[in-house]
Amino acid sequence: MSWKQRAGSAERGALVSVCGLLGLTLFKGIAGWLTGSKALMADACHTAADCAGAFTTYLERKGLRKSIAQTRRTETVTSIVLSALLVLFGLEMALSSVRAAVSDTYQAPGWNAVAFVALGAFIRGVLIRIQHHWDARLGIRAAGQRADRASLAATLIAFAGASFAAAGIWAGMPALYLFDPAAGLIVSAIVVWSGCKFVGGILRQQEQSACCDVDLKVIQDAIDRIDGVVSVGEVRAREQGHYVVVDAVIHVNPRISVAEGQEIALRVKRHLTKRFLHIADVLVHVQPYDPGFPYKTNHVDEPFSTLVQ
Repeated sequence: MSWKQRAGSAERGALVSVCGLLGLTLFKGIAGWLTGSKALMADACHTAADCAGAFTTYLERKGLRKSIAQTRRTETVTSIVLSALLVLFGLEMALSSVRAAVSDTYQAPGWNAVAFVALGAFIRGVLIRIQHHWDARLGIRAAGQRADRASLAATLIAFAGASFAAAGIWAGMPALYLFDPAAGLIVSAIVVWSGCKFVGGILRQQEQSACCDVDLKVIQDAIDRIDGVVSVGEVRAREQGHYVVVDAVIHVNPRISVAEGQEIALRVKRHLTKRFLHIADVLVHVQPYDPGFPYKTNHVDEPFSTLVQ
């Protein structure tokens, strides 16, 4: 599978994940509104946070097929806007849970809310398995396992809150009604924290220039062995979603044509993307080699007299 085909498949997989999470968010939101469960509504907000993260991943993978520099600003602005909305929704759900807890007219949700939470947890687990299977088939390292565990933990909190509230109705214990808004408050706090962490991670990612899975020295050695490359200048690598983007400066024979220099750059790009799985794109800057000391060349020239001679 070529790099373009792999990038296209990764983009489609991310889009499927976004659509699935968006549908799950709507399902939980409507179910929470119908049942009056604050825990289920807060869980819907948390699923919306997962959907925002998946949408950002989709933008990153879509940008890999185009120009990464052109999509970087769009990703940053979109991520900040989504994070701000998540924080606002989380705060609103927290206030709603507090108002429900102190209200004398609050009606606890029944067992139908518990069933909806359980069904939502099952659907979320299926979506996680599908995404992991898709990424494993494309050779993409799993980077969202912590977020998946946090999502399932939030669903378990909502399930516990709704279950205790429903058990309070069944046992005639109004004190148990508070478990549902309490769970909604806890999940809302997780949503607010996730939104703040989300925007912080996006801003840090834009400045990140470290390479995780592939050592820069290995990349430099691989470029240096390519035919036509006289020397390797600066090599930088940065993470772009689940992939690594390399920015390299190579020095070539100053006597070759521009077309030959472009052919060498294309050779470097093809070699790195085929050898290293996580390198999605290589930006090669071609410069003429300066024949200073120490001198290295890949062409035969007439001998020059030196001071030693």
